[in-house]
Amino acid sequence: MSNSPVQIVLNSDSFIEALENNGGGGSKDFFAGNDIGFVEHRNNIQKQLNEIRSMQLINSYAKVSYAKVSLKQAALAKSHRPTSQIFKRDVAPVIGGGDLGELFVELTPESVEKINKKFEQAETETRYKEKNGKNEPNPSRLRSEIGAIEEIVMYSSSDKRNFSVKEAVRWLSNPQTGGSYLVELFEAPPPRQDWDLLSKYKFELFNSFFDGLANLGRGIFVSRITTGQGASVVFGVKLENNDSAPVIQFYSSSNAGKSGERKSIDLNLERHNQLLEYLGNHPLVKKVTLPPVISQSLTTKSKVKGEDFAIPAPEDNGSYPKLCIVDGGVSDVFGNWVIERWGLISSPDKDENHGTFIAGLAIFGQQLNGQAICREIDGCKIIDLDILPRRDSYSLYYSKPLEFFNELETAVQELKERTGVRIFNFSLNIDEHASTTGYSVPAQILDKIAEENDVVFVISAGNTHPRDIRKEWPSDHFDALTILASSRNDSIKKPAESCRNISVSALNPPHLEGIVPYALSNYSCRGPGLRVGLKPDFAHIGGAGTIDPVLGHGLLSLDPKSKIIDGCGTSYAAPNVAKTLASIDHFIEGFVSRETLIALGIHHAMLPESLNDKNLRNITKHLVGFGIPNDSERILNGSPHAITLVFANRVIRGHKMSFKFSWPSSLVRDGKCFGHAKLTIVSTPSFDYRFGSEFVRINIDAALRQMHNDGTYKGRLNAIYTPEDGDGSSYEKDQIEHSFKWSPVKVYEKTFSRGVGPSTEWKLNVEYLSRDGVTLPIEGVPFTAILTISDPNNEKPVFNDMRQMLQSYGVQAVDIKTAARIVPRV
Repeated sequence: MSNSPVQIVLNSDSFIEALENNGGGGSKDFFAGNDIGFVEHRNNIQKQLNEIRSMQLINSYAKVSYAKVSLKQAALAKSHRPTSQIFKRDVAPVIGGGDLGELFVELTPESVEKINKKFEQAETETRYKEKNGKNEPNPSRLRSEIGAIEEIVMYSSSDKRNFSVKEAVRWLSNPQTGGSYLVELFEAPPPRQDWDLLSKYKFELFNSFFDGLANLGRGIFVSRITTGQGASVVFGVKLENNDSAPVIQFYSSSNAGKSGERKSIDLNLERHNQLLEYLGNHPLVKKVTLPPVISQSLTTKSKVKGEDFAIPAPEDNGSYPKLCIVDGGVSDVFGNWVIERWGLISSPDKDENHGTFIAGLAIFGQQLNGQAICREIDGCKIIDLDILPRRDSYSLYYSKPLEFFNELETAVQELKERTGVRIFNFSLNIDEHASTTGYSVPAQILDKIAEENDVVFVISAGNTHPRDIRKEWPSDHFDALTILASSRNDSIKKPAESCRNISVSALNPPHLEGIVPYALSNYSCRGPGLRVGLKPDFAHIGGAGTIDPVLGHGLLSLDPKSKIIDGCGTSYAAPNVAKTLASIDHFIEGFVSRETLIALGIHHAMLPESLNDKNLRNITKHLVGFGIPNDSERILNGSPHAITLVFANRVIRGHKMSFKFSWPSSLVRDGKCFGHAKLTIVSTPSFDYRFGSEFVRINIDAALRQMHNDGTYKGRLNAIYTPEDGDGSSYEKDQIEHSFKWSPVKVYEKTFSRGVGPSTEWKLNVEYLSRDGVTLPIEGVPFTAILTISDPNNEKPVFNDMRQMLQSYGVQAVDIKTAARIVPRV
């Protein structure tokens, strides 16, 4: 074992300093030199506003309504947002968003009049000022904001749902749905006793909505589903088959288990049509969706190999990582390897095949499959969170929308307290693909559970429907691109878009004839998942979709009777990643932050050879994310030819972290710096799901910069997967696509094969940028930044060089595995 362990910097507080406020860009004239075009544009926007006002005046529910403001692509950056002159908080506040550059604003007839009058104050001729000997446009802020707007339209019923009444009734007839529509509102109603504080328009808005629901007649049941700062405002609305008076609950309730009266759903088409028409017409309603059905990721039927597997007991004094399996149950054949069970599901209602296969991989994966497939050493203590009953028993346990997740939240909290488990394998999906413009309620709930309980869910990316399985990955990259281009219905499934957690796609095993090793399995769902960041985050061996006549799917585990079986699915790729994260947590003494656990896994992930090709660069990131994580021993113990530094701290308002250091002397020749540098940062910024694609409200970024002769510093790393023509575009959309802007996870790297100069002085900066109108919380934003400097030739003593330099600079760095003895945050 190498004596070059990952080093955590203990005194990172010493490198916190004031953040220079350089401000955003100046006001931009989007119609510079085109004054006729500006006047036409202004008049058109005013016309659109007047059309909205006309519709407000005849609306029978309320005069307040919501509009979609689309921005020009060149106006997506914070500095161009039309919120200081036009959509001001006290006139027409921005209350949410949709796709990138799409704002939702609250309007009244009076605010529309104010905005239109304001528009008349904008100059109609281009203004210029001299700068560096040139005349440059110098517009007023008002003219700039008007020019930034592409169009303004009323949010209409066509924006609210994408299913027919017949489709809805058919879906809701499945008892697993709970029978409720999920109705998202633009704004949350305050407690009923505080409605006297509302403005006239807001009172009309909320009162007409709930009165309208009550007037739909018998059997209406309305319950609040989501709560909390930044959460989407979602109510469940159900038509029950009874004569009870309408019930409206303003607050969510959490209870599950086999109890309570199960009321049947009214499946009358006319009543559903009446309800959906009402929801589509009321201005408070933002979205109506069908409730999710949670299920085990589809896997192929396993083939029994016919061999009994003798399960050894854990060593009496053995120490093992802990992993919680969220599933339908784990067989008791594992004996003392299972240290805790939730115990919700009765034996007749359990299907333990899926959970047992996952547990077998976590406990005995290396013995069954070898180190090329299962990289972690065998042995793992299992916590069985049996929460998903058989399909035909589902309604015995859950009758309300998303009640499954209420039970999950309670179980995670209690099981963590009882066992200390931090990593939860979640090989369950919803049979619905994630959207690049939306964020599902189940993903929001998993985010909340993970953050509040300081745990990580490792989620399967999902498997395609059998009819959508792709051809096997070919050895020719052009053929591979052709297959991907023609594939359909294979984007990741909900809730794998969860940004507080990890999702995993599946790869082929390395030893099957005619199957490209470590290529994307033909059944595995893939990204993109969201506008920001990468989903899936990782990939791992999940078995081949094509069956080998001798080796089957090429991935072995156990069935509930301890027989060796084969199988495939993203469900079975997830536990290998979960085991690595659990092992990292286990081998580091004391408390390890979520940010550090995730960052260590991502920082040391590698792309499989079959996908590491420049011709696949723009595609690979959506297939495997950051790659396959290395095993925990290699992650934590490093190499003498490299050093890995970990900085675990918080970004606080008005400050940045700036760590200055000298490049390792063994990698310096003729004044130039050689070697390879990789930088990963994982943060937990605030989320506000009401803002659609822009739900990440604070951007935490890191940069590695080299000093120049004039004392300034220049960034030297590129975001991984940066196109070969560079990432120099200033457009917000391109920075999001190629440079991880607004992503909570970022990775940068560069190999300096020809050396870079002119100085050996460098600094690592961690900085932040907040969205328009957003400030950093007082407690700051937690982050972990990891920097590795290495010799690609594995020759130079980089570790010892850097250790000596750090000591001379007064930097306190120790082995991360024992750092918790000294510092409270790792």
